[in-house]
Amino acid sequence: MMISRAIAAAAFLMLAADSAAAQSIASRVAAVRDGKVRMTFASRDDICGFNNGISTTSSNRTNNRSTWSGDRSEDVEYDVECSEGPARVVVEKSAGRVTNVKAYVGGRWRASSSATDLGAVSTKEATDWLLSLASSASSKVSGSAIFAMTLADSVRIAPSLARFAENDGNPEEARDQAIFWLGQLRGESTELLRGLYTRLEREGLKDKVIFSLSQQRGVNDEWLLAIVSNPRESIEMRKKALFWAGQTGASMSRLSSLYSRLTEREMKDQMIFVFSQRREPAAIDKLMDIARNDPDRETRRKALFWLGQSKDPRVATMLSDIINR
Repeated sequence: MMISRAIAAAAFLMLAADSAAAQSIASRVAAVRDGKVRMTFASRDDICGFNNGISTTSSNRTNNRSTWSGDRSEDVEYDVECSEGPARVVVEKSAGRVTNVKAYVGGRWRASSSATDLGAVSTKEATDWLLSLASSASSKVSGSAIFAMTLADSVRIAPSLARFAENDGNPEEARDQAIFWLGQLRGESTELLRGLYTRLEREGLKDKVIFSLSQQRGVNDEWLLAIVSNPRESIEMRKKALFWAGQTGASMSRLSSLYSRLTEREMKDQMIFVFSQRREPAAIDKLMDIARNDPDRETRRKALFWLGQSKDPRVATMLSDIINR
């Protein structure tokens, strides 16, 4: 299968070299005032398409980033449950403006007498054009163009996505998309996202970076906890980082140690909540310790509240002891 895909990808590149020699994608799309423009390019080998979605074949996760709705796509038809390559992109235009971008994988084009078909294009030219479109289009089109880029095979898009996400002039919805997909890419994305976080100003986007990195379980725990400990970060970003560190497996010993160094009430409350979401006995131990010994009465009350939600028999004994004092 891999050999056949390699041959197919090579064939696409050869066709693209011939067809794109005379005109760029930009000029060919610009020549269409109204209607649809189609193009195909080599897709990644870990994705496949079906009637209303795109799946990642390296896991059981469905992509759910499809750009159409319903059980039947209007541009592509499928004969198999999950069809491998190529990537298919449909650009919809009205009065000379791009109004929508749809991306598919595999299948075959539905018959159309009006669509302009550019044929096979190179992944490099396709992703360069899509990135340019994303930088100048509406939020809806921009986000869809970013998604379409992520389907391309044998082209390095991570640095381009990072630069796009950093640029305040780009639509925020599309910057969100760029950050999300950076988190999904294999290889270098971790370091690019960490560097991007330090350069972003909008907290909504920084939140997206924290979430994306948190999904790489076990890799970014210390990075997240460094944000929690950093007084120069906003309380909200510190709370977000703490929540995801707790959700993705930061050790209880590390979290407990950090709790003792926190001074802000909001951060201590968030840490207590994080402890309450853990299932290991050490989390209950820490909550009981806080309930008994923390010097702040309100903090002790918060710990008692969450302990009251636990079915651990040790909690019932402790609560009985407190009541009977």
